[in-house]
Amino acid sequence: MVILIDGDGCPGLMEIKEIAKYHSIEMIVFVDYAHLIQDDYFEVVFCEIGVDSVDQAIVDRCKKGDLVISQDYGLASLVLLRGAGVLHPSGKIITNDNINQLLMDRYLGAKQRRAGKRCKGPTKRTNEMQDYFLRQLKNLIINKC
Repeated sequence: MVILIDGDGCPGLMEIKEIAKYHSIEMIVFVDYAHLIQDDYFEVVFCEIGVDSVDQAIVDRCKKGDLVISQDYGLASLVLLRGAGVLHPSGKIITNDNINQLLMDRYLGAKQRRAGKRCKGPTKRTNEMQDYFLRQLKNLIINKC
């Protein structure tokens, strides 16, 4: 198992690193060149600045049994096809059973925004949310996705 992280929108990178280190799991963080991240434990893959370059790099590298951490449902749908597990930074486990509804919700939200309607954004991240995410991560690692 390898943990692949969409680094553009993933809070708690150092906490994820500690869990990966504890379980001796390889960790790769994908970011575009606009971000500067370095670490002595995890690999950082720098991608072109632009739409979907990070997503494509993750799809290219992931394989069955890996775990991808991302809030991007489009990316999630692609890595699920490769047999990887997906964890949203909220702690939601994205599966083949719920991805279609998540993609539909994303589509409907985009449609409302294009029509000029204001949609609520995500709530501010709390310590409880971060704790839940980390518990879910540990559970997925222990159960090997």
